[in-house]
Amino acid sequence: MSGQMHTLSARVPADDFAWLSGLDMAPAATPSDKLRALIAQMRRQHEGALDYTACIAWLRDMLSPLVAALRGVEHRHEMHSAAVTVVIEWAPQIMATLLAARSLGSDDAAAATALEKTLVQQCFQLIAALLRLGVTAKAECYTEDAIEKQLPRVLELAQLITANREPQEIRK
Repeated sequence: MSGQMHTLSARVPADDFAWLSGLDMAPAATPSDKLRALIAQMRRQHEGALDYTACIAWLRDMLSPLVAALRGVEHRHEMHSAAVTVVIEWAPQIMATLLAARSLGSDDAAAATALEKTLVQQCFQLIAALLRLGVTAKAECYTEDAIEKQLPRVLELAQLITANREPQEIRK
């Protein structure tokens, strides 16, 4: 922390104080340290000062309790979902791209174009990763037909796109 420190006094409900006290925010140990860290984080977010790397670290940190709980369930019940794992990997990357672009100016066409390129690439990488799970009829998911149920709509769209593209390619 830099600059002069000022005292801030606030009354908070007991459950909020308990939550803050129990929050794991290393190296912040005390409620005061944690409050300062939370204010600094919110300020960086508000000012759009979070770069992609900081955003992805923050998002993954936010998801870590869910991921730990899921891994515990998977371990106890001897199950695994490759689909959930893929989404857990890609969703923070896509969101970090969006959050890091918050400082986009209202007249920055080049940055908007670059953002679009990155988002489309990331989304199609997510789609491709999920579609790879459809190679077999029984995907490695909690429900074996989770991917199989979604494929007919995707395949229909792919066929329509392919049919629409073929005449254009012949004309060239």
